[in-house]
Amino acid sequence: MAQEPLLAKVFYKFSHVKDTANPKYPYNENMVLLLGKNTSEYKSFDKMYYDSLLMEQIKTGKITGPGKKTSNSEFFLYFSSKSAMESEAILKQYLFPIEYPNFHWKILPDKMSLAGLTCQKAIGNWKGRTYEAWFCPSLPFNTGPWKLCGLPGLILKARDLKNQVIFEFGGFQKYTGTLVVELPAKAIKVTKSEYDKLNEAFLDNPTAFIKSSMPQIADIKISTPYVRKPPINNPIELEK
Repeated sequence: MAQEPLLAKVFYKFSHVKDTANPKYPYNENMVLLLGKNTSEYKSFDKMYYDSLLMEQIKTGKITGPGKKTSNSEFFLYFSSKSAMESEAILKQYLFPIEYPNFHWKILPDKMSLAGLTCQKAIGNWKGRTYEAWFCPSLPFNTGPWKLCGLPGLILKARDLKNQVIFEFGGFQKYTGTLVVELPAKAIKVTKSEYDKLNEAFLDNPTAFIKSSMPQIADIKISTPYVRKPPINNPIELEK
């Protein structure tokens, strides 16, 4: 879990049909994959952008309001040790170990070019979905967007066969600066089950959760009664 020098950044356009009753309106987000030699970190590029924009607004005192809704999830894969971590935020940032993905890939002879990079096709299964992935053998990173990993080359493009989860390649940049790929130092370490309980408590009653987590806040007023939204009917992982 040690930090590693950042070697490259990969950009993806992520699309997910969260509600099968409205397939024409998928959730879309720009994501970034940070690559070390044996480590990768996948997170929202949109969140990075809007966070930096908000910081600039705070400095100038001209806050125009929140940007678009983005994901708080971050995924860390460690190829050598076959281990994985996830970071999530509910007022505070939490960090917990997760199952390392095993996609059981079948590499096929089909090839295509993406931005001048020769890619090869593979088919793999994970958590109830079958994915078609295109990986680049000349980029020797054993990973890809989200939890996609385990091929002899960087995964540049992928989709599940129902076209409900799609990762489109947005660009590859080599990096020669001083940044590193590392776990968030200030995140609170918990187990996955502990995080799930915290998340359930927040979704059940956000006001009570905020008061218990931040007792310095004397009172919280909401204009309309809180009603918990039903869970999405089409998560990325269809199986536990």
